[in-house]
Amino acid sequence: MLSRTLVQQKLSALYANPAALSQQVEDTVSCPDNITAWLGRLKLLYGVPINYLVPDEAMLPPESIRFFYLDSNWVDALVDGAYSIGRNLTTNEDTVSLALDKATMPIMKDGTSGASASIRAAALGVESPVVSFATISGFMLRSSLVQDYPGMGVNPYPLGGTPLDPTPNLLTILRMERLGPDSDTLICLVEGDMYRVDIHEAPEALHYGLDSFETAGDAITSEKTIYTFTKSGSPGDASVTMDLANPKHLDLAANNCFRATNDKRTVKMQTLANLIAQNQVVPLPAIDSSEMGFEMVEGVGMVSFYNKKS
Repeated sequence: MLSRTLVQQKLSALYANPAALSQQVEDTVSCPDNITAWLGRLKLLYGVPINYLVPDEAMLPPESIRFFYLDSNWVDALVDGAYSIGRNLTTNEDTVSLALDKATMPIMKDGTSGASASIRAAALGVESPVVSFATISGFMLRSSLVQDYPGMGVNPYPLGGTPLDPTPNLLTILRMERLGPDSDTLICLVEGDMYRVDIHEAPEALHYGLDSFETAGDAITSEKTIYTFTKSGSPGDASVTMDLANPKHLDLAANNCFRATNDKRTVKMQTLANLIAQNQVVPLPAIDSSEMGFEMVEGVGMVSFYNKKS
């Protein structure tokens, strides 16, 4: 039978060593799901007053964008403030409470990081990504675009993983939303170090389009740029080579691609399709719907920002 003194000595030694204590509590420490979820949101700055993020309005004036890195020490201090609600405050550095804090903090951090990663994933109905929170970069955009284009998208890329590189690599967006239903400010937080950020209109804005269209009386001036392609192989195993370096500029008005004078804003699609087919490297008798789509679809409006210091 162990003496009370010996048990107390063992317990004192255990609670004096957070590393040893963490091994004992690793499988037993848990936190209510609602608290973990709340702390996960806090790590992504949900509920943090805007004046904590932008102390002065001059730092984010109208029609501006500001890029930043999220300071992990600042976030740890923010979360630690929430933990302090249940902490025994004392000036003594050798308390059992402090030892338990040190032992359980890594476990709690993993739980809150997982909760942070699941917020956007749950809203989009996709699987939660695995995040490390080693580097969180982001931006705040204050513009009328935030209100006028609620469906706009963001594509963040790391250095060496942009669309201009051999292997593009999209970084994971952890949070992207307006700071209020009527706000003109959007915040975006990304897992990793952003080198290039593409901000674009919603994908549903894709459409057929012409490069130019002007009228002066009965005269029409209109051009369309196309990129030629060549097909090879059998129908069941065909390949297509596109020449993106040498675009062709077609004069649609000169080739009678519009209807009569009183309906001159209407394109004769069959005539236009034949014109595109005839201007391929190897002229084609006709083009199908997918080839017509490749030549005619206009991309959505997009602007790219680069971190030139990376």
